[in-house]
Amino acid sequence: MPRRRVSPAALVFALLVIATVAAFALAQEAKRKPLVLDKVRFVAAPVVNPKKPVHAFTPNGDCRFDRMRIRFRTTRSDRGTVQVIKPGGRVVVTLARDEFLKRYRFHTYFWDGRQRGGGTAPPGRYKLRVKLLGQGRTLVAPGVIRLHRARPGLKPLCGRERSR
Repeated sequence: MPRRRVSPAALVFALLVIATVAAFALAQEAKRKPLVLDKVRFVAAPVVNPKKPVHAFTPNGDCRFDRMRIRFRTTRSDRGTVQVIKPGGRVVVTLARDEFLKRYRFHTYFWDGRQRGGGTAPPGRYKLRVKLLGQGRTLVAPGVIRLHRARPGLKPLCGRERSR
């Protein structure tokens, strides 16, 4: 009986089908695993009305939304570094370095809008990045931290009335 020869196109097609099934199986497995970083919230501090939180801040020294409260929970214990980054990945400030993050506990940090090296960060959108040192993973949290520009001519008179 003569042997049939398999065409290269059929072989490539079979390999693509196998790769697709394998990728689907890996994606399903990843979906079933619990998130390592969850319940992430960015709220401007001080929180004036808990029912209507403000999700942007202006670090201008007027005691209204001068800091951003960053809160998240980890589902695995590990040592980690918590950073605020630009969407491109450049580090703006490190909030915690090599800190123990206990599982199923909320971790709260405050960012006053300062960047490393001093000075206020420019207005824009920022992200939260958590590097888990023991697992060798870097997680970028969903959502953005919005830093707004201060109104020109506003003097930082925290705690005193402003004359108009």
